Amino acid sequence: MIQMPRTLNLPQGPLDNLPPVQEYDCLRALGPIIVDGRLAERAWQSAHWSTPFVKMDTGAAVSLESRLALLWDDEYLYAAYQYADHEIWGTHVEHHDHVYHRDSDAELFIAGDGVYYELGVNPLNTIYEVFWTWLAPVAAQRDYAQLNRLFSIENFLYFLPRLDERLGRLGELDWELPGLQSAVQIDGALNCPRIRDNGWTVEFALPWQGLSALGLELPPTAGDVLRIGASRCQHFHDEQGRDSHVDWSWNQHGYINMHIPERWSRVRFVE
Repeated sequence: MIQMPRTLNLPQGPLDNLPPVQEYDCLRALGPIIVDGRLAERAWQSAHWSTPFVKMDTGAAVSLESRLALLWDDEYLYAAYQYADHEIWGTHVEHHDHVYHRDSDAELFIAGDGVYYELGVNPLNTIYEVFWTWLAPVAAQRDYAQLNRLFSIENFLYFLPRLDERLGRLGELDWELPGLQSAVQIDGALNCPRIRDNGWTVEFALPWQGLSALGLELPPTAGDVLRIGASRCQHFHDEQGRDSHVDWSWNQHGYINMHIPERWSRVRFVE
């Protein structure tokens, strides 16, 4: 398992001159969905698929297509990813390993009230999860019980990703969404650079009951809007086995930093 640092800083400046974030209509699922990664249900065929992901910092087009689709019903938020990938790579197998350090992945972010949820998976269906809390609102409310709970967490990451963020945010690295379902399907040969792969797909079912930890009224009703972000960390390997990676996202962020909820899409739930 990769040991995460206790603190992390990422450079970020003004978000001026960036294009508007995507507006997305999340349709109600037409019938049951089996979470197997195949995306064969009629509901996925009628879902709205996102525009292709772009370079996270510049918004430029990228070499491999990545798309996301979302659906919902009274019990779950569903997310599906379709990735073109000619070199599918996955090594992490332990739950809560932060797979993006060595593996390509699919990531999902959901904003709540002073908190947000981060979820990622690699081609081996190895999951990591983080539940993030902004500290400034908790301190301003003098919620000492919550502050004591947060600073009693053993496995945490203190994160200050923005220059104007006075107290930063704290991530619970062992947090788990109850009832989360995930599946991955690979069209190719894992970790075989000599074989040209086609891609892989991901499917999540996230229970609304567990997502109530975000402090929102869930499940949503038609017309409600959530901020949801999605990204892809893609690893490449040269003939000597040396690794490099790039970061792509649904919206341009201006920096290599997904932790900017203002740059997440506005997802509207519709019948």
